[in-house]
Amino acid sequence: MKRRWPIWLSFALPLFWALWACWPEATPLAESSSTYDSPFRNIHDSVHYVGMETCKGCHSDKHSTFVHTGMGESFGLATAQKSSAKFQQEAVYDPKRNFYYWPFWSGDSLRILEFRLKGRDTIYKRMETIRYIIGSGQHTNSHFWVDGNTLYQAPLTYYTQEGKWDLPPGYESVNTRFQRKIDLECMSCHNAMPQLKSGSVNAFETLPLGIDCERCHGPGELHVREKQSGLLVDTRKEADYSIVNPKRLPWSLQVDICQRCHLQGNNVLKPGKNFDDFRPGMRLSDVFEVYMPRYANADYFVMAGHAERLAMSACFVKSNKGIQTETYNAQTHLTCINCHNPHVSVKETRIEWFNQQCSGCHNPQSQRSELLNCSESLKKRQLEPKGCTGCHMPASDTRDIPHVTVHDHRIQRPTGKNAALPSGEALDLYAVNNPNPSPAMLAKAYVSWFEKFEAQPRWLQKADSLIALYPEQIELSTRIQLAYMQSNPQKVRELSQSLDLESCEAWTAYRLAKSLDQLGQLDQAILAYKRAYEQLPLYSDFGAEYANALIRDKKLDAAQAVLNTLIRQQPKNEWLWLNKGLLASLQNRSTETVQAWNTLLSLNPDHLQGHLFLSEWYEKQGKLGAALIHAEAAFASHPNSSEAENRVIRLRQLNP
Repeated sequence: MKRRWPIWLSFALPLFWALWACWPEATPLAESSSTYDSPFRNIHDSVHYVGMETCKGCHSDKHSTFVHTGMGESFGLATAQKSSAKFQQEAVYDPKRNFYYWPFWSGDSLRILEFRLKGRDTIYKRMETIRYIIGSGQHTNSHFWVDGNTLYQAPLTYYTQEGKWDLPPGYESVNTRFQRKIDLECMSCHNAMPQLKSGSVNAFETLPLGIDCERCHGPGELHVREKQSGLLVDTRKEADYSIVNPKRLPWSLQVDICQRCHLQGNNVLKPGKNFDDFRPGMRLSDVFEVYMPRYANADYFVMAGHAERLAMSACFVKSNKGIQTETYNAQTHLTCINCHNPHVSVKETRIEWFNQQCSGCHNPQSQRSELLNCSESLKKRQLEPKGCTGCHMPASDTRDIPHVTVHDHRIQRPTGKNAALPSGEALDLYAVNNPNPSPAMLAKAYVSWFEKFEAQPRWLQKADSLIALYPEQIELSTRIQLAYMQSNPQKVRELSQSLDLESCEAWTAYRLAKSLDQLGQLDQAILAYKRAYEQLPLYSDFGAEYANALIRDKKLDAAQAVLNTLIRQQPKNEWLWLNKGLLASLQNRSTETVQAWNTLLSLNPDHLQGHLFLSEWYEKQGKLGAALIHAEAAFASHPNSSEAENRVIRLRQLNP
């Protein structure tokens, strides 16, 4: 576990620049040379992945240590061995939604119970079995459950540094309970090479258990074939170009491998690209650009912002800027592997190793005349147990992940500030991995930032400004998305006049369908709903919308066929059961109606439409008491609903 790294890694970059120079503002990380022609032959998309077990056959020494790293332990089955959690604690309570959460083992199965109390009585409960645990346990364990074949996050995370259970990140603001979808964007960072099912958003064909060798070295098929055929290369003398060795890449492409996942922001795909298209040795910006906000407080940072923070270090900027060599050189470049050996757990790396990277340059014998030894007094240095990193890369909590402490990777002179002070207002967005994003990509970034992170009108206004300046450069799908986010169905319809519905992608078809629906053009909306559903037939939310439109158009048999198919695929989708009950009510099947809507409420006891539909149904059956119970439940969970309030008032008058 205490392996020595190659001797070239002992020459550290001049950290003096980071400690004494003026600190640059947030700067795009990789200004990759557009002329670089990769000599590595496994970068081509015709080369296939072979899996870590195949790599292990020849590289068992690397495998034996890598599987214990944070990457190697990033994802696994929900077993007692995988879990880092303690289970003898109080239930976690969400005061905003009035739910309790309790994790426990039932035999070999990890389960999470969601329940609600009234006094000492349990008035609601839902239990889900956890299939996977995500996170190495160094900071957290989060938990995934499976509905049919679709993957979701459960509303409970274990924070190992504080040894406590709590809601997952983001749930403290909006508790989506068991409904946070885990898609390819998420899984492609936290796992090896998962394969999404065709026509799905969060149903996977394969889910490897942890990040593996090929995430950093690229697909191994060509390499394995050549070695098995006897084509051997003495890598002490020359490079083996059948597989990527990151240390032989230009610094910017090497950093791209790391910042593929250690760079948390708004990932905006290039046209025609998917998140699994990136391969080591490629420019990350050829697949997607990562947009981050510039905050009023420049010292704000997030959990997975290592790459962005490192890029703010003056030593990184001065050692890499303008240097476009075709190989990485530890004596002239600073990248992640100067300090981190990806094959060895950071928990097994002695603090002395990190400090050696500093003292390699910062000492009186340095060949660089401007590099000095540490100016702090010996007495104070001896009081800092972590040496250089304790002062110049202080640990701090992050604002996006509660109960977690990480080292700030922006190397700088001590400021005495908590680096995770409130962020202040987000001033603008910039592409971390592309210094010159196109207007089309920047417009996409503004619109998707509004949709995914911060629904502030200024982001849409910025996109509007770009469209006004560069009308021919902004894609039609982006302009449709912008109009949809602006709640302007008329403009969506106008923009779609030139749209070929038969060839448009699913999300554009869906936004058009919703807009036409709002304009009362149900016949046309159904065609667009159908297109979205046909493009993503395993995405039940689109199918539920399509079925609902068919029901409203009295095409009940067609709706029945869609709903039956989708419920078999995903039996715990709330919207499917809402529509199942609506369909049954129109077919005068009383028992099925009540069963469907009660199934919905067993999944979500606060579902507004579920309670209102049942209240209306019971009223028609002359069961005013039951109707009032559901009306009151709707109003209690949605006090701003005038429909629920008026129904309660009226039913109380009818049933005093």
